[in-house]
Amino acid sequence: MKIGTFAGCYLVCVTLSLAQEYNDYSSFISANATLAVVVDQDYMQQQNVNILSHFQKILSDTIRENLKNGGLNVKYFSWSGIRLKKDFLAAMTVMDCENTMKFFKSTRANSVLLIAITDADCPRLPLDQTLMIPLVGRGEEFPQMILDAKVQNILPWKTAVVIMDENLVNENTKLVESVVHESTKNNVVPISLYLYSINERLRSQRKRQAIREALLPFQRHPRESNQFIVFSKFYEDIIEMADNMDMYHVNNQWLFFVLEENTENFDAMAVTQNLAEGANIAFVLNETLPSCETSLNCTLQEISMAFVLSISKLIAEEQSIYGEISDEEWEALRYTKKEKQDDILQTMKEYLKNHSRCSTCSKWRLTTALSWGKSQEHNKPRRGLSENRNKYFEFVNIGYWTSVLGFVTHELAFPHVKHYFRNITLDIITMHRPPWQILKKDQRGEIIQHSGIVMEILKELSRMLNFSYILHDASSLDANEDMVNLNDTDQLLGSLTYIIPYQVAEMLQANKFFIAALAATVDDPDKKPFNYTIPISIQKYSFISRRPDEVSRIYLFTAPFTLETWASLVGVIVITSPVLFIINRFVPVEHLKVKGFATIKNCFWYIYGALLQQGGMYLPQADSGRLVIGFWWIVVIVIVTTYCGNLVAFLTFPKFQPGLDYFFQLYNHKEYEQFGLRNGTYFEKYAATSTRNEFTKYLEKATIYNNLREENIEAVKRGERVNIDWRINLQLIIQKHFEKDKECKFALGKENFLDEQISMLMPSNSPYLILLNEQITRLNQMGFIERWHQTNLPSMDKCNGRGVMRQITNHKVNLDDMQGCFLVLLLGSLGALFVMLLEFLHRRWQLKYADKTKQTIFSN
Repeated sequence: MKIGTFAGCYLVCVTLSLAQEYNDYSSFISANATLAVVVDQDYMQQQNVNILSHFQKILSDTIRENLKNGGLNVKYFSWSGIRLKKDFLAAMTVMDCENTMKFFKSTRANSVLLIAITDADCPRLPLDQTLMIPLVGRGEEFPQMILDAKVQNILPWKTAVVIMDENLVNENTKLVESVVHESTKNNVVPISLYLYSINERLRSQRKRQAIREALLPFQRHPRESNQFIVFSKFYEDIIEMADNMDMYHVNNQWLFFVLEENTENFDAMAVTQNLAEGANIAFVLNETLPSCETSLNCTLQEISMAFVLSISKLIAEEQSIYGEISDEEWEALRYTKKEKQDDILQTMKEYLKNHSRCSTCSKWRLTTALSWGKSQEHNKPRRGLSENRNKYFEFVNIGYWTSVLGFVTHELAFPHVKHYFRNITLDIITMHRPPWQILKKDQRGEIIQHSGIVMEILKELSRMLNFSYILHDASSLDANEDMVNLNDTDQLLGSLTYIIPYQVAEMLQANKFFIAALAATVDDPDKKPFNYTIPISIQKYSFISRRPDEVSRIYLFTAPFTLETWASLVGVIVITSPVLFIINRFVPVEHLKVKGFATIKNCFWYIYGALLQQGGMYLPQADSGRLVIGFWWIVVIVIVTTYCGNLVAFLTFPKFQPGLDYFFQLYNHKEYEQFGLRNGTYFEKYAATSTRNEFTKYLEKATIYNNLREENIEAVKRGERVNIDWRINLQLIIQKHFEKDKECKFALGKENFLDEQISMLMPSNSPYLILLNEQITRLNQMGFIERWHQTNLPSMDKCNGRGVMRQITNHKVNLDDMQGCFLVLLLGSLGALFVMLLEFLHRRWQLKYADKTKQTIFSN
């Protein structure tokens, strides 16, 4: 009990100690905030300005005029290597970039808020921990913007193609450095650079040729991605040339910096009016005010005002809370040092954002295009747009950049690259065709449930590419209901995909649907008004015939050994019997001779009985005879064991008559008089143009069937006919008849002599074909599509290899298996009767001969 009490007290004490240690910074009610001002002496000498004295005057005037609540202790330092204690709430610094980075490490270790004024082209410190203001002049923003974009992960690229005007390359020497800048400490990732400059003096055709030559090395396959940054006043020519070279596909990203100072008349919709949907393009526009000032004193005054007002606001909040609660509650609720710093930082940013005249007046706006899926978006309102507007593009402002705040964005620069279709709803056309598309409708004819292989792929694609969809049944788009059954094969088992509904082809050609979610055979893709995706399935053609009859088991007992083995066994018995007789006859010692082996007949029956594992009444007495019998028993053990094992195998695995396994064997079997081919198969077209003579010959003789009556499966069952179809459709037939007859009466060919590729369909000008192909490839690699095939497509069930193994495992010996045994018994009985008849005749002959002998003696 004492131990428990002591442990409880110790836990409470430790908890209170940790809480006190965590919130050990004094409240502004009991003590003033402490601010450190550090102005590097070397930096002041470089600038040739006494910055520290200016800072003292500005800050003291600001505190005197604006800090109405509480006080603020300020300490000034002129050495950048000073290490501040934890008593300091914040530090304002004016020093170069390198010293600012070093100073930040020491302040972070001691939990001091850093407000830094530094050189331009300096990697930005963490925005949630510091306020850094690089002194960027007009026209010098690009290097700092690129660094900020890399630090804030606005451009998470590994490579970039930078296209610049020649004069910018000469004037902004640090721009290229900012692109390739690397710093593991500040999380700045380098970007591999391809730099191309455009001569501003070129005009018309020569300028376009120069742009084309710059872009030509990157006109790669759409599967390969490129990132472009363009600093050029010829951006319209670059946009047009890149469009002519088909470089605005879904894997490329384009960032254009519009260099015009007055961008109020810039119209992104007009500039991109000829671009197709699917492009990833963004513009950075200059919104810097003409009256913008970039002086150091102005910046010092603004950050001093922002800091003092934030301190004053925080003190007022603490005083209002302190007056309403007890001292104990105040100690539990008062702000920690980190909370105070976060509040100050946020308040300063808000003030500078709304009231700054110099430090944040340099401003660039970032706008990006939302274009993916706009042409097939469900219920998308089509506004009346003029001819110079791209109805499939929508440009949105995603944020801005200032030298104080860096990039402030609420969206990615290229949102489609990561979020793909951004959860828009797309129209998709389909049709009921099991097992590929299985649609369930309500009483109003609306699709309420969908499944099948293609539908499962569509569901996964919508998840991977971030879109939802509305399904439209192609059969309900036409008023003529007779068009619903397009291939007239509903009565037949299975389905085909060679015939594509004409409604689907027309809708895709008109670009009214994002994708046709139905299985279609890939056939002459270059001649179709639509595109095929990569194959989602490969269906194989085979043939169905009558299952070969099982070989009769009446002679099963002879099956384990070949004829030569049986002949050798008989020969061994015939030879061993005289050997045993001779050895027993010529034994030198008389008492070692066995009377039971005195005749060859007795020796034969002994050897035969030993083969059947039956013992004899006699054993040789001499060692020579015993050796013969001993080795004979070894032979018997080997022969009997081998025979029994093989007999079990022949009982378990039945043999069949030679059947039809391969297509080239078809014309060698004269019993097949009829040939069938399902209507609407790809094989029909392929055979008509094939160089294989057996295909052409089959097509000439085949009956094209459309229904069950013409399919004539009963003729196949009788062994008079062979039908060709997809292997899975033939498996359905076998499975259906097995369930009906409880017997496998059909056999499939072992050869798959033709592959038919099955794909989905997309509009011919769809920029998303590559994207869908990449995702379908991933689904294939992960095994999802194979799993959906196993779930939705038929199997051979009990007629396949596994089913046969189950039958073997559960096999019971029947009369067919044992008829050979009864045949042996019958032959043995008949042989016994025949020998008995011979013995009877022999006996009669002996008696008759004896009578004749007596009569002769009596007469003499």
